[in-house]
Amino acid sequence: MLNFQEIIGHDQIKEHFQKAIEYNKVSHAYILTGIRGVGKTTSSLAIATAAQRSGLSVTVVDTDPQGSATLWAQAAEDADDPLPFPVVSKNQAEIRRMRERRPDRDGELIVIDTPPNGAVVDEAIKTADFVVIPTLSSPIDLQQTMLTAAQCQDAGKDYAVLIVMARKGTNALRAFRTAVEEYGAGIFDTEIPLREDFKADFGHTFRSNLNGYEDVWNELRGELR
Repeated sequence: MLNFQEIIGHDQIKEHFQKAIEYNKVSHAYILTGIRGVGKTTSSLAIATAAQRSGLSVTVVDTDPQGSATLWAQAAEDADDPLPFPVVSKNQAEIRRMRERRPDRDGELIVIDTPPNGAVVDEAIKTADFVVIPTLSSPIDLQQTMLTAAQCQDAGKDYAVLIVMARKGTNALRAFRTAVEEYGAGIFDTEIPLREDFKADFGHTFRSNLNGYEDVWNELRGELR
């Protein structure tokens, strides 16, 4: 059996588990799997927070089998610092039903947090009004980003690439942005910087400073009008 030092994944999640075990407050069974992400869950919850602070009613839908958004919300509840919006889990069939039955309601926003790939991603893209593609600015991430962009184009959906954990002023960052633009993909003007602050936010409501996600929401809100 692996110990905590040998588990590959989010350090914040491991810390939450250790504290839960230490204080005998393990309220659910958790399964850890997969590799490190590119900030999809952080981006989903931060954009949802920015939207909620702007006055919208927000729901986050967690479709990732890893359940990071759900775990974040549970940890926040345990810390008596609940998120200001509900986080609900849905599978592929439920996303399809949501698309077929959803009413148009002004003042409401649904943010869908997805796994990296799979049938549920296809279903979520079909359901969304706009697709945000968070990514690191590496050549490997560029390949996956362009595949997702192609999915959006095939589905006839508006989308934009969001560079996260950005190392400002680097050649790699400039080259990545240029490659995305040359492909013809939409890309946010805002880049989310690489900051340690986000690690401390796991299991809590975001602090007043969203470190750029307010600007992402403002750009996104303009696209949705």
